[in-house]
Amino acid sequence: MDRLARLLYGASWLGALLAMGLQLRYLPPVGPLLPAYALFALAFLLALWRGPKGAPRVLVHALGAYLLFELWRSGEGWWAVGFWSPALYPLAAFAYPPAWALRVGGLWALALVLAPWALGRERGFLYAHFALSQLVLLALTLLLARFRELHGQARFWKEQALTDPLTGLPNRRALEMALEREAARVERGARPFSLVLLDLDDFKRINDEKGHKEGDRVLQEVARYLKTHVRKGDLAGRWGGEEFALLLPETDPLRAERLAERIREALASTGIAASFGVAGYRGDLEDLFRRADRALYKAKSWGKNRVARDTEEAQGSR
Repeated sequence: MDRLARLLYGASWLGALLAMGLQLRYLPPVGPLLPAYALFALAFLLALWRGPKGAPRVLVHALGAYLLFELWRSGEGWWAVGFWSPALYPLAAFAYPPAWALRVGGLWALALVLAPWALGRERGFLYAHFALSQLVLLALTLLLARFRELHGQARFWKEQALTDPLTGLPNRRALEMALEREAARVERGARPFSLVLLDLDDFKRINDEKGHKEGDRVLQEVARYLKTHVRKGDLAGRWGGEEFALLLPETDPLRAERLAERIREALASTGIAASFGVAGYRGDLEDLFRRADRALYKAKSWGKNRVARDTEEAQGSR
């Protein structure tokens, strides 16, 4: 969870405690309503404890029950309902898909609108204002739920466009975007990064002799290894065909070469041979691609299943 999410959850906990504390401030120390408020406070805190996935659904029903309780408790319950009912419907919109958000929000709106009639509470202008506001908030529920659904669909298709369907790794376009972002970071003062190109040796022979299904299995096995064994902050992706790429932020070419050698040895132990080309960023992405590709073909010319670093950088590091 990022810093902003932690801050918001901390504020939610504090807000729930303070709201219940202020409410209890006006109750007798051992009044008959104390267990009810304690139960509501526990429901709210447990909902927040479940996190962003589970909390909204619990909060919807806990808040709805609390609002009905306030209407039942006294004629002054209108104030609490007026303050807190606007939170009920956005919660429903984020907790459920559009159809269910409308149903759940509609049921609570109906209960809140009918409760004053059943309890014999105020039915004048205040009640009419309250009933109409619930209808408006319910309409907003549907709009919010639909917006969330459309946003989720757009995000899904964006992720699909940047993901290789066979391996589940970022595709070449995603890698290029990440490289551009990393280059911008270097321009702002971050340490340079390195690029590693990885090409499976004799992959065509695997497809020809064992079939494309076996070739796909090998690609997926390499992808699984890269996903689980690259360092935190590094990015592994499928560059195209049987070629993969590693973006190593704030990593000099020598360290990148050592990492590539460890990956090469691990893959070789499973029977997968691969050649690696390593190059460091020096202010030009096209030049970086060219040098990494040149190092890769050098590894191939050395007999395959090797790691080669760009000659210019190897000379510069001596």
